[in-house]
Amino acid sequence: MAQGPEFYVFMENISSRQHFLKNGESPRPVLKDIDLLIRKSEVWGLIGPSLYEIKLLLEIIANIKPYDRGRCVLVERGMIRHKRIILNHVFYIGSSEMVYNNMKALEFLMFATAKMKMNKVELQEQLFEFMIKIGLGHLTLTLNHQLTKEEKAVIALLAAAYSDSRIIVFNLPEYEFDDILINAISGIAAFTKEKEKTLILGTPDSLLVEKACTHSAVIKNGSLIYTGTVKALRLKYDKIEVIIRDNHIATMLNRLQELLPGYRVFLKENSLMISSPSPKDDNRGFIYRKILESGLTPEYLEINRKTVENALEELISPYDLYQ
Repeated sequence: MAQGPEFYVFMENISSRQHFLKNGESPRPVLKDIDLLIRKSEVWGLIGPSLYEIKLLLEIIANIKPYDRGRCVLVERGMIRHKRIILNHVFYIGSSEMVYNNMKALEFLMFATAKMKMNKVELQEQLFEFMIKIGLGHLTLTLNHQLTKEEKAVIALLAAAYSDSRIIVFNLPEYEFDDILINAISGIAAFTKEKEKTLILGTPDSLLVEKACTHSAVIKNGSLIYTGTVKALRLKYDKIEVIIRDNHIATMLNRLQELLPGYRVFLKENSLMISSPSPKDDNRGFIYRKILESGLTPEYLEINRKTVENALEELISPYDLYQ
């Protein structure tokens, strides 16, 4: 695995000190043989079905938890495996408690950015305008104790984006962010890229990864089963080509299964999904022709836009069968 100054996170063959114990089996590391390279100005979403695995890996990256074996380097600084050290270039968010309850949101951000060499009036205007831009204008003058833990977490993330830290670790996979906050996180993520910071989010939410992240690492059963861009994840693993909705969907399901041998035709949330066996340019055209030739007239037919959610289901399902 290549290493260079452009890498902000370099992990090689990392295994955790934490183990799973099962009767009659040898202890198994929670995380095993983790290889990960993260560059400057990238936004990574660590995603998977296990919140514990997500949280533990990000704690190791941030040097909150020691690891058993392997090598981890952050911004060209090697980390001692068995000793936890507070790293000045890492801003770690593991809860929303850092946002003081006796302040208003904008007041807290001014407090958090007090050391910035910038006119304070201009800074306050900039923060206020940015909060409005990312859809958080309604929180600027709200007392923090009135905010949800998710709202306070996003305020903490905004403070991190304005800090001097080069790596931000947002390790709250147990939090549930609504659409407003997901859009706000996406706006902050874009800002961190402009500032050449690296942001790493831990989440089980595919929409958050899709909207906010440039790259993704998918973790399943303690191993990374995918690392790469979010775009490549969507295009490679989301094999659904066409989505159909109709009041007679069950009848259409049976008919299309006959018409499209080799294709996967299945129901998902009252919609009919048609998935291609392999990526081809003419898959959708072929499906359309077959539907027209059959005389079927669906009430609603949509080209699938390729989502992280569908890609994850396709990527993870084989591992569910053999775990």
